[in-house]
Amino acid sequence: MVLWFYVVILFISFICCIIYYWKMRSYFSVHYTLVFILAFLSHLCYVLLAVSKDLREAIIINKFLYVGGCYFELVGLVLIFSLCKINIPKWIRFIMALYSTFIFSCVMTVGYSPIFYKNVDIVEKNGVTVLVKEYGPLHSMFYIMVIIYLVATVFALIYGWFKNPNVSRTNLAIAAFMQIFTIFSYIGGRAINKDIEWVALADLVNEIGFLIIMDRIGLYRVDDLVSSSILNEGHLGYISLDFKKHYLSATSVAKHYFPEIAKNRADRTITSDELRELFDTWIEEFKKENVSKTHIYRRGGFIYSIHVAHLYDGKRKRGYLLVISDDTAHQQHLEGIERYNKNLNNELIVKTKLIQELQNKKSAE
Repeated sequence: MVLWFYVVILFISFICCIIYYWKMRSYFSVHYTLVFILAFLSHLCYVLLAVSKDLREAIIINKFLYVGGCYFELVGLVLIFSLCKINIPKWIRFIMALYSTFIFSCVMTVGYSPIFYKNVDIVEKNGVTVLVKEYGPLHSMFYIMVIIYLVATVFALIYGWFKNPNVSRTNLAIAAFMQIFTIFSYIGGRAINKDIEWVALADLVNEIGFLIIMDRIGLYRVDDLVSSSILNEGHLGYISLDFKKHYLSATSVAKHYFPEIAKNRADRTITSDELRELFDTWIEEFKKENVSKTHIYRRGGFIYSIHVAHLYDGKRKRGYLLVISDDTAHQQHLEGIERYNKNLNNELIVKTKLIQELQNKKSAE
């Protein structure tokens, strides 16, 4: 039964890897790839360790298992910080990577030195091979590393939830559940069942959680969903909404045109009543006719031209994209031509009337 627990997790992990490969986009961080590689490697090692037959084989497999143990939490932490739009200085990332590498170096001494495991042996329990370990003095460093990464992740989630309105709270809630389950696997899992490694299940939960976040992450990266060359011109602004007309994200140009957009939270209804009603009207018209028309919107001394289109992630429609341009000069030019034509027409009418009066007067004489 225990063996099947690890086998099923390995199989689901493999399916997650396939789904990740299928959904992978160019804007995904390489850390997502590392998450699935490390998780799959760990799950494979759990299965191999369970069916190992001698101590040397079990020790080697256990060392590979620690590849995920030492680096999986680090990679997950970097992704969570990225999700919360928190920049980690390079020197801090270097120290964290160095610390994880130091722990893994200690793991490599198992079987040769007592610094990480004083003694290690194998026994068969519930039909699977289990390592019986007596921890050495440096093994506590591994738990310190795990605690530091978990605390840092919780801090990032709290910061993103309360301090950054541009971070999706749905994504944060998913990430928070992942961390709660991970903490449970280290602390409370053994109280339920000591025969299985709950960390294996926690890694799978993290895989599934990152799959969901990964599928949503493109919705909040408008700059990656439109041509960067167009964005760099600085004349066009983009606002993305989901199919429920909830705000997703906006470029800096759009926020410059409509400053109140910057106050909106991702996944929430637009707070400005004026903009919300305008966007609703334009989107409903677009949905009804499936044709994007040019909408002219006047604000202060500016005139904006706005187009509504579908927001695509690859070939998949994910919401609506509002393309905004400052059309003030063009519209004023058109209005100037219209005024000139109107004045010219009025002058023509006056002159025509005058000519007719002169002709009538001449005929009367």
